[in-house]
Amino acid sequence: MRTRRLRGLTLAVLAAHVLAWRLAAGGLPALAPAPATAGVHRVALVSVVPRVQVPARPPDAAVAASPAPAPPRARVTPAPRVPTGAGGALRRAPRAAEAWPVYATRIPPPATVHYALVQTGAAASSAGEAELEWLPDAETFSLRLATIVDGRPLREWRSKGGFDAAGVAPSLLVEREKGHDRRAVGFDRAGGVVRLAGAPGAPPVAPGAQDRWSWVVQLAAIAEASARRGERPTHWDVQVAGLRGELERWTFHVLPSVDPPPELQHAVSGLSESADRAPALLHLLRATDQPYSLRIEAWLSPSLHHLPAGLRMSTPPGPWSLSLWQRRP
Repeated sequence: MRTRRLRGLTLAVLAAHVLAWRLAAGGLPALAPAPATAGVHRVALVSVVPRVQVPARPPDAAVAASPAPAPPRARVTPAPRVPTGAGGALRRAPRAAEAWPVYATRIPPPATVHYALVQTGAAASSAGEAELEWLPDAETFSLRLATIVDGRPLREWRSKGGFDAAGVAPSLLVEREKGHDRRAVGFDRAGGVVRLAGAPGAPPVAPGAQDRWSWVVQLAAIAEASARRGERPTHWDVQVAGLRGELERWTFHVLPSVDPPPELQHAVSGLSESADRAPALLHLLRATDQPYSLRIEAWLSPSLHHLPAGLRMSTPPGPWSLSLWQRRP
């Protein structure tokens, strides 16, 4: 009995040493799970690390933190373009009506003036003839300029209208080429506007506004009235509407009296035998203010009631020029 107890005690001590040694070496071996008993559910306990809850931002703080929306951009509507040359915009805005001078005028009587025509260009020059026909009556007028170069019709301009307190008041100018109308410009005198073919809108015009050829007669009427009063002004301003949409202020400066150009010597001397006829020509100049703008020299003849005895038009620095020199029919 005692021996059996000693043997059991010895086995227990040995088992304890083995267990201690296993624990020191790496822990207890994994135990195989016991088969689940029918009707018994196993529950696994899982330790979950709690997540840190971020406190929600108050509504006011969220609005303050978010960038402020950019203000809506103003929609800029481009300003309408004022029509200028060749159906485009005005080269120079017309001044107010009160800023334009109104001159005394004396309308020339009916006349037909014949000219020798010389036209130059980049390639060559050509010669021809032109005829200016001025037919006024008590209330209306018609003006016609026809040009022929190298024996064929080149162009024809027909202006018609009436008269008002500022002098010649054209209502319509039509340009014709080879028998067909090409361009036209019309004046609404009651409304104070001009309607340009090929250009939108109706820009306002000044008193005494002229078309591209009626300015010749308007200058003659101003010069005739000035001569009758014994005046010799330094310059005259005329507003001119072109056939391509331009509306410009033309300033004609009165130049000192000199001998006429050689092209006019024979024609002028043929008008009168008096020795002082040639110096009596009134020499005017419209100088250019920008490249390719129309430069005009005019020699107004008192014997023609100041209709031009000579005209020279050019577009410097371009090679084009057109000259009209009075000749006997």
